[in-house]
Amino acid sequence: MSISTTRPSSTQHGGGTTPPSGPRVAGPYVSGPARMAPAPRIPLWAAALFVAALLCAGLLLERTSAVRQYRFVSLDMATKKDALGSPRKRQLLAEMGLPDVHAVVPENTTHTSDLLEQARRDAPHSLVANGWPVLAIRTDHASLYAPESGIVANPGQRGREWERPAALVYYRDGQERLATGAGLRLHGGGSRAQGISYRLYFRKSYGEAELPADLFFPDAHGTTRRLVLRKEKTTVPGFVNMLGLDVMGLLGAQTPGYSPVVYTLNGKDMGLSLLSEHISVNPWKQKLGHDNFLLFSFNNNRGSNNNGRKEFAAMRTLSLWVRHVPAPLTMRQAERRMDLRSMCAIIFGSVYLSVNDWNQGACLLDRSQPQPRWAHIVFDLDQAFQNITPGQPLEQRPGWKFAFDEDRAVRMGLFLRLWKESPEFKDYFLSYVTHALNHTLNDAARERLFAHYEGMDRLADDTLFDIDLARRMLANRAEEVLEETVRDLKAPRWFTVRVDAPGSVRIDGEPGYTKYTGRYFEGQRVTVDPPQDDCGRFLHWEVDGARLEGRTLDLPVHAAMHIRAVCATN
Repeated sequence: MSISTTRPSSTQHGGGTTPPSGPRVAGPYVSGPARMAPAPRIPLWAAALFVAALLCAGLLLERTSAVRQYRFVSLDMATKKDALGSPRKRQLLAEMGLPDVHAVVPENTTHTSDLLEQARRDAPHSLVANGWPVLAIRTDHASLYAPESGIVANPGQRGREWERPAALVYYRDGQERLATGAGLRLHGGGSRAQGISYRLYFRKSYGEAELPADLFFPDAHGTTRRLVLRKEKTTVPGFVNMLGLDVMGLLGAQTPGYSPVVYTLNGKDMGLSLLSEHISVNPWKQKLGHDNFLLFSFNNNRGSNNNGRKEFAAMRTLSLWVRHVPAPLTMRQAERRMDLRSMCAIIFGSVYLSVNDWNQGACLLDRSQPQPRWAHIVFDLDQAFQNITPGQPLEQRPGWKFAFDEDRAVRMGLFLRLWKESPEFKDYFLSYVTHALNHTLNDAARERLFAHYEGMDRLADDTLFDIDLARRMLANRAEEVLEETVRDLKAPRWFTVRVDAPGSVRIDGEPGYTKYTGRYFEGQRVTVDPPQDDCGRFLHWEVDGARLEGRTLDLPVHAAMHIRAVCATN
């Protein structure tokens, strides 16, 4: 069978040649060898205009909310939520120009192990052996000091992109309690440029996502995901932050978990510091058992802003109410919105401790309560004991100055309005002050605080705490604060009441006194119950030498008084 290779003749139409079959080419048909029309030439100016239009479109697209959201989600996936070390995570990190910092990634595991070994060598072994809490931290030098990316070299930068991988080893009671990778960030406001305060973040991407809180803070409950390290900026009398938090807690303010610690950073001894919980939403979810609350931080005006819209709106509403509610403002009105005890604790505690930077901390509104009220949390008292000089004359003491400096702050604004407009609150606050000075912060209570830190100081070879100076600074603080309150708030004058008894008596409802010196504003009352032991048979009272019958004394204070319980010995 033969196959012809001759093109079959085409049917003629009007004497012309039939075009070849297939897709038709636009334009006139050209016969002969050059059957296709030449491609049109694009002018150079048109090509340039087209490229410029593409660039402009790209720039506009870059600014759209959709692209910004994509980048935000990509960063979130790359640094937090995506599978650890996955190809997708690494691709996102590469696209965004971020290093793959995850310690659990195989190529980083060896490096983290090396850093941990260096941290173990850095730890002050004498303090470790003595049982001191010690935290040794290691990170790459560039993570701290590289001009473009170091967190210490760029103290004004904040956020997750300014978190650097580190390794830490923690010792307590002479034992290594933790060795892990962690994220390291700068912490603080004005002190950031000094590179003395840091946050530690625990994540799966570094090794541990969360740790038991009692690992760092004995008797604490739940878990923790981040910690704050604050170097003590004030060295006298020592343990300044911790003593301040102790006092605030006794007075009724809420505080985070905290503990003294000595820490090193890349081999540098940072000295005595405070290790504490970070005040943020997640820890309070654990404390409260729910997330129906608002947490407003007063520190966020320094460039770090974690307050959300709801927090701002709620605090703004409270601030406007404090400023504009018609006078007279009553204590009952204020109690519906504010926990007045915690408010008084922070204000009076700051005056007692002479804190010159006290409008910090946070406010918590637990909306699960039938009548939610803002409660105060205090966490930064490194400026305490700044203006307490033993024996300083009244005219040279700042007194309430630093509180008055914050008169536009919400809680101080509320306090000043109540002080001026509510006689009920004025009596409440003056009673709070005298009870705090006479019973909560009396000599015995202060000695219990000092004893704890004196014991720790002995373990550090008596290098961290001057107990004698601490005693001198606070020995006459009750009288000083009362004098300052009379001068600055125009409170009534005050008087001393002394009580002697052969056995333990209860004074103002507080037990355990045989010798007592209390201080009261004029018009306040002192109550004394008869001795319960070591008295034999109670006979009567003597008040300034005059005999008074009855078992319980309830007397107004209008002058200095001496009260004595008289008992029969047989």
